[in-house]
Amino acid sequence: MHKPLVAVDIIAFGDLRRDLDLQIRLRTSMYRGVAQALTITGLSLADCHYEDRGDGALIVAPGEVDPCRFLDPFGHHLAAVLRRENRYLDSAHRLRLRAAVHYGHAEHDEHGIVGRAPVELFRHLEAPAFKRVMADTPDADLGLIVSGSLFDDATHRGGLIDRDAYRPIRVLVKETRTNAWIWLPPRSPHHPTTP
Repeated sequence: MHKPLVAVDIIAFGDLRRDLDLQIRLRTSMYRGVAQALTITGLSLADCHYEDRGDGALIVAPGEVDPCRFLDPFGHHLAAVLRRENRYLDSAHRLRLRAAVHYGHAEHDEHGIVGRAPVELFRHLEAPAFKRVMADTPDADLGLIVSGSLFDDATHRGGLIDRDAYRPIRVLVKETRTNAWIWLPPRSPHHPTTP
């Protein structure tokens, strides 16, 4: 069955300024933020299958959920939740996330989720070009990369997706060679810049 998939990764989780206590706080904030954004979007983390990834998570929504909801409004809601979470924090303590959204066939086995779609999802999340964009945009709390197939589907059926808010990017990771689209929240000077 085709299902919406989301992967999130905490940026700079292993930064040496981040001790174990801070890493635990960041993970707690990540899960709380994702759950809040899902709830605001009309979804529930409890209704999804999710797997911890140490410094991130894999979330698989039920097949009947429209995957376009993970572009907008979910991306906007997660950005707002992160902005609130980070409003008084310096760069060492801020929770910044890279998120990838895709949809496709995924199966459960005794160890978790398996299939081509989850592999492609994580190739998007780990794309060097995506990581560079986030490194070059330190004031962005969230970067969202969307697979080309999902983006095309979302924008061709009309609706709420603002195509002009996304920019194209090339994903070149291992065997994956594909196009994707990145969305960053509108910029605002709301973060302290001191380390």
